[in-house]
Amino acid sequence: MRSLNARLMAGMLAITAIGMVLMALISTAALRGYLMHRVDGQLQAVRKKPALARVGDSVAPARYIILNMAPDGTVRAVSGDDPDPSAALEQARRMGPGVFFDEAAGGRTFAMGGMRAVARVGPRGHATIVVAPLGEIRASLAWLIVTELLTSAVILGVLALLGRWLIRRGLAPLSRMATTAHAIASGGDLRARMEESPSEVGRLAGAINVMLGRIEQAFVARVRSEAKVREFAADASHELRTPLTTIRGYSELYEQGAVDADEAMRRISAESERMRRLVEELLELARLDKGSALTREHVDLAALARDAVADATAVEPERPLTLAAPAHLTVLADEGRIRQVLANLLANVRAHTPAGTPATVRLAEHTGSVVIEVADEGPGMAPEEAARAFDRFHHASGGDGSGLGLAIVAAIAAAHGGRAMLRSSPGAGTGVRVELPRGGQVLEGVVERGQPEEDQRGQR
Repeated sequence: MRSLNARLMAGMLAITAIGMVLMALISTAALRGYLMHRVDGQLQAVRKKPALARVGDSVAPARYIILNMAPDGTVRAVSGDDPDPSAALEQARRMGPGVFFDEAAGGRTFAMGGMRAVARVGPRGHATIVVAPLGEIRASLAWLIVTELLTSAVILGVLALLGRWLIRRGLAPLSRMATTAHAIASGGDLRARMEESPSEVGRLAGAINVMLGRIEQAFVARVRSEAKVREFAADASHELRTPLTTIRGYSELYEQGAVDADEAMRRISAESERMRRLVEELLELARLDKGSALTREHVDLAALARDAVADATAVEPERPLTLAAPAHLTVLADEGRIRQVLANLLANVRAHTPAGTPATVRLAEHTGSVVIEVADEGPGMAPEEAARAFDRFHHASGGDGSGLGLAIVAAIAAAHGGRAMLRSSPGAGTGVRVELPRGGQVLEGVVERGQPEEDQRGQR
């Protein structure tokens, strides 16, 4: 396949050549029509002269041939030998007297072979024929055609040279773009960019640069995602291997008689329960990552918080828990997920603070959102640990859980269209803040229930 440069050059030359040919045809036809009309006019003027038949008379200029035709068809030249009348005499004999007498009666000019003629009938019944040779007109038209052909050839040659230079200069940015694209494809350097300019090619380069930027971001995000998946798989394998190793160890000890059955079964049951909780948390995170549908309904956060505080008090009676919440605070959310958020946050307090450390559960309402906050007065976390608090399988110092509690809290908040934040510093305690949209921004895959019928119709 020919290059774009060659195709543009060929197309430009072809269009130019066609235009020149059309111009030559039109100009030649127009000139021929003008000259023929002029000859016909001159013949009509000569026909009206009274003494047309006299040889050498001023009314019969030398460029015309004067013929005299008798009614019996006898024809002779009466204008001399210059111009040569032989061709006109031969054509007149071939046409016969009928044609000439008919044309003479009409008074029109007519074609006579390769010549133009006009006739009139004299007093004695003879037809006088004035013939105008067209040799000069043919020569003029031939010269015009030759001149146009030579001129067209020169113009096409100059246009080919200039057009090649102009096209190469105009397509140079495309060539540089192709070079950059090839370098990106072969070397994988997504940081390379096209040269931008105000021209159409420059705007195309700008659009490609935007696309390259997004591809680079997507590639970086993919690499990070793959790294996170590998890290997640490694962490999950490590967390699952620990209870499995314990179960296998106690099974072997029991078989060897090194431990009694009650102790072995107690430890095996405990590690099985730990592994069950871990698997359930992993499945929960997988469903949230997949965008599993939430069942949203109008729930009272204050009631859920009171239940969560009561449950935590039953588990650890010696810990002072304070609830700072209004009597009622309604939000559109998944009740089961919100209960899980509160349970995980309170469990996090139990796991990372000494027994008896006070903690507070706060509910607050802001413009368009509600806030759930669980704060303790424990030892707090170092900045590096606080920065990784929501990472999956991250175990804070002193913690013995799976490292998925806060990750699940963040995933549930994101699924509701909200976010989770943590503030902590050594010696100043830790507070986890979950913000949820008050109206429950409906995301894709979310199922709502408990709405008034009018609201449901308005969202359809």
